[in-house]
Amino acid sequence: MAELDYEQRLKTGRNEPCPCGSGKKYKKCHLEADEKAKSALLSKTNSAAAEKAKADEKEHDHDHDGHTHEHPHAHKHEKGGPMRPHTSNNTSRQISTPRKTGAA
Repeated sequence: MAELDYEQRLKTGRNEPCPCGSGKKYKKCHLEADEKAKSALLSKTNSAAAEKAKADEKEHDHDHDGHTHEHPHAHKHEKGGPMRPHTSNNTSRQISTPRKTGAA
């Protein structure tokens, strides 16, 4: 049930009564704790994505002397085009949602 309360509180406007039933405004009751929890979760997600990207980059950082094979992305040793960072479709992006203002 605690997770349901957290999800409900995330949809609450700053100046609305806190859904926990304390009678206080959300901004004076649970807003700070919820924002810290949300920030920690996003930080953990971003850290995991960065480590995965680093591991993927290390996996593909090898010499091609003596052999050739296709790769769907550019390598450091390829000539002709500008170097661009390796990107993967599997990385998570940090998305922020607009804060509810209380207006209908």
